[in-house]
Amino acid sequence: MNPYIKRIKDLSYKLDLEIHAELEKVFIDKKFSKGAHLLRPGQICTAHLLIKEGIARKFYLHNHKEITTEIYFHDDVAVSLDSYIMQKPGDVYVEALTELEVTIIDYGRFGKVKNTYPEVMMLDKMFIEYYAVWFEQRLREFQTLDASQRYLKLLEKEPHIVQFLPVTIIASYLNVSLETLSRIRAKVSSE
Repeated sequence: MNPYIKRIKDLSYKLDLEIHAELEKVFIDKKFSKGAHLLRPGQICTAHLLIKEGIARKFYLHNHKEITTEIYFHDDVAVSLDSYIMQKPGDVYVEALTELEVTIIDYGRFGKVKNTYPEVMMLDKMFIEYYAVWFEQRLREFQTLDASQRYLKLLEKEPHIVQFLPVTIIASYLNVSLETLSRIRAKVSSE
């Protein structure tokens, strides 16, 4: 389990039973079919989604081309952060790349529980912090690792990724052409 998610779960276990009962109403488990869009441009991101099982991605369209900015695996938090925090329409898609099981943490319902039980504020703060840490690490990788290193890091985190994701999505996520990805994959498989 991701250490940050473990901290969030550990904190939630320490809350009173009454608060747990209220959070049970807020944290809703849901399944999505492969290809389902959990968020589309123009929609307001009204929840952050904790990935329990499966793979999802966040992408946007630029010049009619899909640009994958994030790929979410087990214990990742899928969210359009600016849309979620500002409660304004976003410009991204969140799509299930496989069968997907998530815990939905609804903005409005979670807000009511936070207002009633201030100690729950820390949970929301920790989810936002977790996403910020994850995003900062991703940005650092883009600035310090070459495409081959980013591909190897992706394989290290989720070795079965090549079985589930189309190469077009992997190439977009790594910000490389299909030809470059093909060369990287050939080099990796020959080593």
